[in-house]
Amino acid sequence: MKWHHGLPSVSWFTIWFSMALLFGVTADGSAIAEQMEKQMVHLYFADANRPFLIAEARVMVNPGDPMAFGRQLVVELINGSARGNLATIPTGTQLRSFFLLDDGTAVVDFSAQLRENHPGGCRLEQLTLFSVVNSLILNVSEIDRVKILIDGEETQTLTGHLPLEFPLTADMLLTR
Repeated sequence: MKWHHGLPSVSWFTIWFSMALLFGVTADGSAIAEQMEKQMVHLYFADANRPFLIAEARVMVNPGDPMAFGRQLVVELINGSARGNLATIPTGTQLRSFFLLDDGTAVVDFSAQLRENHPGGCRLEQLTLFSVVNSLILNVSEIDRVKILIDGEETQTLTGHLPLEFPLTADMLLTR
């Protein structure tokens, strides 16, 4: 690196590359977000009037990476409904990690607040779990099943009702 008047001399490429990273612009000047595919997704929240899940349609940017997209879907579930449906993930819950195994199993690791702040009950436990499972499996074709962890650990159940030793698959009987 050359120095000029006490400052480093920087090439135009370095400036362009830095601006591209900072502002999300590609070599032809188009925004990176414009090149990503927008996708209509259905996130599943609790129906305010009945004990079922209800699909909430949203348009989201799909980054083209199933693991990143799955993570984004779970974060949206944690953030809650945009249309007045009831949240299924308790307040304070955080996504600790998300990864996708080669066999199509998504592993979702939530903070302890998922269990600690959960109101309990068999139906509410079903709605919480299948809100996550259905939202992932029905929106990301590479995901076939979902394994739930709490604080990085396998758990037998969330609140004592549904077994979580094995990955879960979508259950459309809970949706209306």
